[in-house]
Parts: sequence; C-alpha cells; structure tokens
Amino acid sequence: MKNSCLRCGRCCTQFGVCVTSFDVKRISEATGLKPEEFLDLIPDYKERERTEPAILIDGEYSILVLKRQIDDKCFFFSNDGCSIYKSRPMLCRTYPFRVQSPASCSLKEMKSRDCIESWTPDNEEKKQYVRDCKKYELQVEEYNKLVQKWNKKGGSFSEFLKFIS
Repeated sequence: MKNSCLRCGRCCTQFGVCVTSFDVKRISEATGLKPEEFLDLIPDYKERERTEPAILIDGEYSILVLKRQIDDKCFFFSNDGCSIYKSRPMLCRTYPFRVQSPASCSLKEMKSRDCIESWTPDNEEKKQYVRDCKKYELQVEEYNKLVQKWNKKGGSFSEFLKFIS
C-alpha cells in the first residue's frame, strides 16, 4: 500500500467539489476571478456523504460547488493537474479522509473514495491531513451558521454570493 496520493486526478474528474465561503474567498484572491466565474449550484439530494449545508436559492435547496468543464472535469483541472493547487478547496485538501472524531488524530476513509490505488498517509503527511480535516470541520461549522442565517429568507445566486463575500 502506498503512503501518499498518486495525484491521478480521478477525484477531480469524478465528483463535484463542494466549497464553503472560506474556499470561495481564498480562490478569488488567488486567481483574481469573481466567484460567479468559477462557482455553480447543484440540487441538494438526501443521500449525500458531504456535510456542507444546502443553500436556499430561488426557493430551491442547492449545494455550492466548483463549476465543471464540458468534459465534466473540475473547472480548475487540466492535463497539468490542479491550476489552483496551493489555494484549492479544503475538500480537495482532505479527500479521501476525515478525522474519526473531533479529538482524534486518526483518519477515516470516505465511502466515496475513488482512488485508483489504496493509500494511507503517514508521518508528516498524515499530521497535515489531520490538521486540514479539523480545520475543514470548523470551517463547515462556520459556513453552516452563515447559511442558516441566509436560508431564513433565501434569494438569488448573485445575492448569495454578495452575502458570503
């Protein structure tokens, strides 16, 4: 078994990438792009593994994700890999793991793991995954509070993007 991600890009081509307001700000600052240039909405669905909250947009609950290219790859993925690797979303930094529990330093694989070869980080890489997973959980909690406030009235996608900026 390998100890590190192979950076094959399957996760960039198989899944929608959920983002939070923290990710949106970081990506906008790094790229100079406006959020509406790289964000999209997908309908919320009940059987999802992710914990990012659904947002009320024009009366429908949706999930905030990175746009997809015509060939269904992530907006920022190319043959050279991730064009925003240093400022990539926290979901990308932590995939395919989450921490076992808030006090834990052990990682749990996500059910949706789509890696071409099994791997588990160790040493410093494992410590970084644990730190990133814990940070992500905190950011999702804060984003959830923001979304709860938004969902009391809802509105358009452009209004939501102004609300989170």
